[in-house]
Amino acid sequence: MPKGGTPRLMLDPSLPEQERIRRIEAYARAQLERFLEQQQPQGWGHTYPQDGPSLGAWLAASGERLVRVGMRAARLVAIWSVAAVVLLLLGLYVHSQRVLGTLVATSQAVWDRPLEPNAPLRPGRYGLEQGYAKIALRRGAEVIIQAPASFRLQGTNKVYLTSGCLTAKVPPQSVGFTVRTPGSSVVDFGTEFGLLVGTQRSSEVHVFEGSVGCKALDQTYTQTLTRGQAATFDLSGRMELVLMAHRPRWFTRQIPSGPQFAIPGKRLSLADMVGGGSGLGTGIIGQGIDPSTGLVTSGRQVLKKAGSGFAVVPGLPYVDGVFVPDANQGPVVISSTGIIFRDCPRTVGTCFETILYGAVFQAGSFEQHPGQLLGRTYCTVDQPSIGMHPNAGITFDLERIRSNIPDVTIRRFRAICGISQTALDYSRRDWDPNLVKTDFWVLVDGQVRFHRRLGILPEGHAQIDLAIGPQERFLTLATTSEGLYRYCWAMFAEPALELDSRRNEMTH
Repeated sequence: MPKGGTPRLMLDPSLPEQERIRRIEAYARAQLERFLEQQQPQGWGHTYPQDGPSLGAWLAASGERLVRVGMRAARLVAIWSVAAVVLLLLGLYVHSQRVLGTLVATSQAVWDRPLEPNAPLRPGRYGLEQGYAKIALRRGAEVIIQAPASFRLQGTNKVYLTSGCLTAKVPPQSVGFTVRTPGSSVVDFGTEFGLLVGTQRSSEVHVFEGSVGCKALDQTYTQTLTRGQAATFDLSGRMELVLMAHRPRWFTRQIPSGPQFAIPGKRLSLADMVGGGSGLGTGIIGQGIDPSTGLVTSGRQVLKKAGSGFAVVPGLPYVDGVFVPDANQGPVVISSTGIIFRDCPRTVGTCFETILYGAVFQAGSFEQHPGQLLGRTYCTVDQPSIGMHPNAGITFDLERIRSNIPDVTIRRFRAICGISQTALDYSRRDWDPNLVKTDFWVLVDGQVRFHRRLGILPEGHAQIDLAIGPQERFLTLATTSEGLYRYCWAMFAEPALELDSRRNEMTH
């Protein structure tokens, strides 16, 4: 007990919210009663019981009594100042402690502070560094947060997204659910939508169902978006309307139920990006890219086409472009900025198949089958791969990737490369397995960081593990063959960018 015999306020965290507020109010009433008695002990009169009127009504009645007993104006002002401070502190506490929602589900989540499953969520900032989290707000909206993300809960129907991705499902009772960002505002009209805020505080909204109203913060005009529509906001607040079909699949609409290869804030799948995804399993397995033209294809296609230089790939922002490696025709350009593959060998100058998310191969009239390395099949979201029958090359733009993963550093590129083990049995039917060989290349900003020639006799594969610097922009994968190409079923298994939060980087 502190000096003067006044007990401290002790609150059990397990008490219901309303009971804690009631006890705070009773404590404040008792403290003010004691203070006023000390200021005017004579003629003060009775006090209200602990479960009597509200604190506001009690103060009003106390003021009338102070006037009746002749309290001087200066003293009255001082007393009311103390009372106002107590009321303000009480109000601030109640406001900060009110429960706005509940953390109902997570998947491989790492927070910047301890958060238990089913934890009540109060006003304030939250940082999700890794994984996924699902929040149920008290008005009924369900929000999936995708790391890395920083956000504030501002009300039972209002969120401020500083950076990162969220997806919201809004039932009828939550119409009016609002998400603000540093440069835009989205108001939901009963729908499902996704919102992304990048490193430069630009933002993008996609509408999956229903409709939303969105606008730049410095504008009064609100644009209504309906199902299948999207809008982007640049740094100046300029809004551009686009179709979702022409944009990457940034958003996860449900939390993964089990372990997955790609983890927000920890690892991105380059194979998923070939499939039009964000690197987090949202791409389409079986989607391919023609390395001679940059056109996106559905399914594996046999091409046997000559290259015509570096080709950009519309609709895949993380893919800078593709090319057919062959030094016979002069310098081989491998980026949109004109970087040259100076060590590129001479090849037949022909690409034979599409670059494919989910390596599958086919021998003659036999059925297609997934690629295998080290006795494992790599053709799923959780065991991804890129099929790259030579001669083919693809360049990823690391700077564009960084722009959509705020507060995260790309640390390494890892993959397993080799010719599918299935090629051995098929090649023995009508070919010499000793002739099946492919050169695998990895370049960073045009500099060769990895090169290995691999075959199937003896069976060969190689682990790739390369550091990526913060200023390095272009990552290029390529496969080449000097001439003989049959059964060169080349693949990169589990090609990934390993990430680390900048907070962890500073700690290290």
